[in-house]
Amino acid sequence: MSEGKGDGPRRRRNPEQTRGAIIEGLLSAVHDGEFDPTTRSIAERAGVSERSIFVHFPTRTALITAAVDQQSEQVEALLAEIDPELPLAQRIEAVVRQSEAIFTLQREPRVLGLIESLRTPAVDTRMRLTDKRIRDALTRAFAPELDDAEGEQLLDLVDATVGWPYRHHLMDRRGLSKRAASEAVGRALTAMLTLER
Repeated sequence: MSEGKGDGPRRRRNPEQTRGAIIEGLLSAVHDGEFDPTTRSIAERAGVSERSIFVHFPTRTALITAAVDQQSEQVEALLAEIDPELPLAQRIEAVVRQSEAIFTLQREPRVLGLIESLRTPAVDTRMRLTDKRIRDALTRAFAPELDDAEGEQLLDLVDATVGWPYRHHLMDRRGLSKRAASEAVGRALTAMLTLER
């Protein structure tokens, strides 16, 4: 290990730790509202040099793609299996709690992801995979209600209601609290899933 100017031995992270810290530095900046953070800001948050960012991520696209992948894995980890045999009200409550947790995690990074998905095919592919996994989880949770010819159309409505855009509209555009937004999502789901078809 190299010696600094009187500061004692410098500690080295292993490459995976450094890579992870850089990704977390980017996500931390985005969570704080920096949608185009500088390498300096990312480096400060990660506790690394700016040069280290380029060693681990030779291009901005490589860093964004890695961050989207990590964010997607975190979102997918929140997808708990909901028993379709439970009463509808309990399933709706569980889906609403899950969508609230996902929105909290995605609130700011989703904006950057959507922008990047327009210009980076790998980001678009990864985001679509996560969206599909969320939709598949909803399909399983509401299987009894979706079991007819109109099930796919109803699933589209359910998916849109629990997804990021509707919560973004309720909270960031209309100014509703997290609780009020969740209540609105729950009411909409109840209306949709109990409507006579």
